This record gives sequence, C-alpha cells and structure tokens, in this order.
Amino acid sequence: MNHLENKGREYRVGELELILSLPPTKTNIAHLATSLGRSESAISIVYKIAYQPDAPFGSNADIQRQKIEAAKTQLGFMKF
Repeated sequence: MNHLENKGREYRVGELELILSLPPTKTNIAHLATSLGRSESAISIVYKIAYQPDAPFGSNADIQRQKIEAAKTQLGFMKF
C-alpha cells in the first residue's frame, strides 16, 4: 500500500473506529499511517479532534468531527 494513497479521501467504514480503539502513541500512529495509507499528521488529527473537540481544525473539519463523534459513540467513549 502506498503510504499516502488515501490522502484527501474520506475514511472508510471501520477506519476511524480502528484508530480510536488504540491509544495515541507514536508507534500506533506510525503503524496506522502506514496501514491506512495516511500521513502520521492525518492520524494525529483524528486523535486531536476526538480528544480536543473544541480545538479549531479548519473549515472542513465539521464533517470529520461528526464522523469521529459517531465512531466514539460506537466504541462507547464516555462524555465528560
């Protein structure tokens, strides 16, 4: 798989859940980036949106934020 073959594409079903099911360590981010064809920065942004929901991430982040919130709900993340 090309390292950045999915750059700019929407996450496929199950990918956000996979990302959020693992702790955001440097090793996990590197493995997920390689496995999912994303940059490490893209994987890190998913974690930041999930764990820092009030942080600004640009004008296109609202759709991504909604998908991440849905994945968190599916995984049973607690709301604080």
